[in-house]
Amino acid sequence: MHAWIAQFLRTYSILGALTVLVMGACGNPAKAAGFISLPGITFSEATDNFRLLGATGTGSLDDPFILVEEVFGDGEVVLGIDVKAEDFGSRIKTMHAVGFALQKVVINRTEQAWNYYALELEFKSGRGSDYYDGLSFAQKAQANRPFRSDSFAVVEDLTEPRDVIRFTRGRVMPGQQARFVIAITHTGNQPNFFLVQHVRPPYAELQRPVQLAGCAVFMGPRGKAQCRR
Repeated sequence: MHAWIAQFLRTYSILGALTVLVMGACGNPAKAAGFISLPGITFSEATDNFRLLGATGTGSLDDPFILVEEVFGDGEVVLGIDVKAEDFGSRIKTMHAVGFALQKVVINRTEQAWNYYALELEFKSGRGSDYYDGLSFAQKAQANRPFRSDSFAVVEDLTEPRDVIRFTRGRVMPGQQARFVIAITHTGNQPNFFLVQHVRPPYAELQRPVQLAGCAVFMGPRGKAQCRR
């Protein structure tokens, strides 16, 4: 059996078990779980429009972090990532101080289909990661490349002026899930940063004009109120 298929089946098994546990403990899908910690790292909900269901793995290429979440609200989904271990290291065998493989399983609990999905790194909240902050999607490394998704056929891996991965030519209907395979690195020890997820329904299905807020307040991974512009 191919490693991709085996890993995919493993994720479905994990997802089913986690969904039963979470829904049994909390019937309200809008109630945030808060955070999930694995050895050396913590993932947290920095916005209240999604919920973390579970996480497994060590972050290596053979045993990536598998993060399962459901999105039920509009707007940007902001995931806080806090690397706590001083000796975390690059688990994907790059020259960076910190590096890990990440597979995200995202369930669409909204009422809209998604035909576009983008992931963006931010070292400081509300500001896109640039060339000088040391944070990237494993820039200048081949780890997990080409990045991929089981729901989108086209992947654009952008490094300038911001670190963004765009997934297009696909569709995720309400109730369906999408899977994304990426890698993240940083040049410093114990970084604390954000992974911002932009989702967009087909333009023909938008029920109201898109308006950009001047400032949206959300909780950062260390529990501080922050402003996104």
